[in-house]
Order: sequence, then structure tokens, then C-alpha cells
Amino acid sequence: MRLTRFALPLLASTLMAGSALAQTAPAAPAIPPPVPAASAEAHGEAAALTEMIGAAKQTQQLIGILRNQMVQLVMRAGAKPPAGDPTKPAELLKPEDAAKIVDEVLMPDFIAQQTDLNTQIIDVWANNFTVEDLKALRAFYATPLGQKLIATLPTVTQQGMSAGQAWGQRIYQATINKNKDALIARGLRF
Repeated sequence: MRLTRFALPLLASTLMAGSALAQTAPAAPAIPPPVPAASAEAHGEAAALTEMIGAAKQTQQLIGILRNQMVQLVMRAGAKPPAGDPTKPAELLKPEDAAKIVDEVLMPDFIAQQTDLNTQIIDVWANNFTVEDLKALRAFYATPLGQKLIATLPTVTQQGMSAGQAWGQRIYQATINKNKDALIARGLRF
């Protein structure tokens, strides 16, 4: 599944980062600062804009990404020592069994609440842009260049994310190699 458009890459990476943090240390839920409610006109313009750029499709893709992450989490959560031997590494739940659990137990709630996510995305746009801004954005996205941006941004975003990942992996490996002795002295093994 490809990340698309504007909100999905940021939203997905934020949720994935939050998921990774939640696995390591439980944290209190963040309470967002109060945001003044946008006018009905701003909300209407934001709804039209998010429809134009495909925000509803993005939320469907995000739910698919989250489903895949949940399958992995359920596989690990269902891990058991083989034949009751706690000295051996745990065996993960089979992917097909984990997928069935996710699809039957967890996904119905995500799908049922997709409209709420769509509304929240509309609110984000409505609260961060004026009515005039939203109208101008819609006018821009209706132009040939705006349509090209809508069509091309998923590829540009994916390529940018891949470049960032490759950069991070390269720097990480070089840093590990450079500091291997100091890391080993601190009890780490690579």
C-alpha cells in the first residue's frame, strides 16, 4: 500500500512512531492544546478541499497500514515458548492467525470510526487556514499544475522517505562502526 497525498505520510509516520513508543514505555495520552472551532464556512471549504485531494482515500490507506502493524503486534503478543519450554525463544503466532484476529476483532472498530478521522482531518485544515486560503488552495488544485501536484506528490513523498531512510541507515551504520568500542564498553553488542 502506497502512502499518498499530503496528510497520510505525516499521519502514518506519527502513528507509527507513537506505536513504537507505546511498545517500549507506556505514556500518558497527549492532550492537544485547545483549538478554536473553525467557522461553518471554513469547515465547508476544508471539506471540499480534502475531498479534492483525496483525504478519505488516505484514511482508508492509513487504516490498511495500521492493520498490518496490528497483525505484527498480535503475532508477538500471541508468542509462546515452544512445547512449554521457557528456555527456548518464543514462537510467534502464525501471520494468518494474527490477521484473522485483527480482521475479526480489531478492524471493525477502526472501520466504524473512519468518518471521525475524516472529520478530524477536515478540522485540521479548517483550523489552520482561513476561508480565503482554502478557496485559493482549491482554485490552485483545480489548475493543471495543482492536478499534477496531487498526482505526483505520492511518488515525491515516497522517494523523499526512501532517501531519508537510506540516509539514516548509512549514518547509523557508520556511527556504530566508528563508536563500536565505546558502545561495547557500555555493555552493548553489535
